[in-house]
Amino acid sequence: MENPQIENGYTKIANELLEALAKYRIPGEQRQCLDVILRKTYGYNKKQDSIALSQFVEMTGLKKPTVVRAIQGLLSKNLIYVIKKDNKPAHIYEFNKHYKQWVVLSKKITLSKKIISVIKKDNPSLSLLSTTKDNTTKEKKETFLSDSIEYRLAEYLFNHILKNNPKHKPVNIQSWAKSIDLMLRVDNREVEEIKQVIRWCQQDEFWRTNILSASKLREKYDALISKMNNKKGEPQTIIKQYINEATDVMG
Repeated sequence: MENPQIENGYTKIANELLEALAKYRIPGEQRQCLDVILRKTYGYNKKQDSIALSQFVEMTGLKKPTVVRAIQGLLSKNLIYVIKKDNKPAHIYEFNKHYKQWVVLSKKITLSKKIISVIKKDNPSLSLLSTTKDNTTKEKKETFLSDSIEYRLAEYLFNHILKNNPKHKPVNIQSWAKSIDLMLRVDNREVEEIKQVIRWCQQDEFWRTNILSASKLREKYDALISKMNNKKGEPQTIIKQYINEATDVMG
């Protein structure tokens, strides 16, 4: 029978952090991967540790693509930092203990026509609420799922902005995803190219202070492409970012 004892090892974590985590909603698979990071860092009295994806798989029981998505989710919430070192197979992970920097991504709620009718009946002052089928459909079309390419590219940009300025105010990811959608559908941009432009502009001393939204990224995209292609031999640096693995669903 199991008989865990602190004498056999324990993870030291501040009560303030536990209380902050208790108030912060984290999807189950992301929380599993976060627990692995806490175990491998705080569990050994370290701030950061090199952790291979295979270790996440072994300790969580999750499949590798699921682990990759979960880590991306933790990054988008600014819960962790991931450092890629040249010629090293495993990344270095660090928990962001500054919980006021954690990002809260709000979800858009679409009320059904039946619910709105009940609200209007009990609250005549809300009679201006539209209950038409067209408006309901429009609301749904403007909502991007968290695993959609538009939403994830918007998170990708915001995550890079946060690395340059951890105190950046929260943003409307849905609105950013809409700009990304226009880039893909109307401007015919390629997903991988958008990712490259995001990485480049957020490392460039000038552009990282000017590209602070998805709409600005779209507006200046041609100029960014031109500058990026003309700049030769970018320096090799260690940056806090997650380099997509072969199993990364974003390609």
